[in-house]
Amino acid sequence: MKKYLQYILAITIAATQLASCTKDTESAERNLAQTMLGDKTWYMDFKQTGTSLKTYVGQSTYFINFLNNGSTNDSDGIVGSYTVEKVAGQLQIHVQAQTSSGSATEYVYDIESVGAKNLILSFQLSGVKTTYYYSTK
Repeated sequence: MKKYLQYILAITIAATQLASCTKDTESAERNLAQTMLGDKTWYMDFKQTGTSLKTYVGQSTYFINFLNNGSTNDSDGIVGSYTVEKVAGQLQIHVQAQTSSGSATEYVYDIESVGAKNLILSFQLSGVKTTYYYSTK
């Protein structure tokens, strides 16, 4: 009987230890995306809406900055703050800002891909997907 209780105790301890060893991969993904975005100027190269593709390669007509302190600004004069979140398995950038005229604006982009020099963001509006392709210089 004593061996039986020791066996049950060992299984209980092992199960408890295994259950408590989960990793917070969601937090690691958010932190990595934040690091890859931060303190860079991202210039738009392409904008794809549905089947239409517009190129901005070689032009610095539109840019956006995501700073490590959580602030953001862009060439349109929008200034505010951003957070990287994971919602329903999708990394997203949530921006709360003000336009140059002082109007509050809020938007959310899905992060399709983020690397050291390339960034792909997208969003859906009325069933049409728009994708932005950015790079650093």
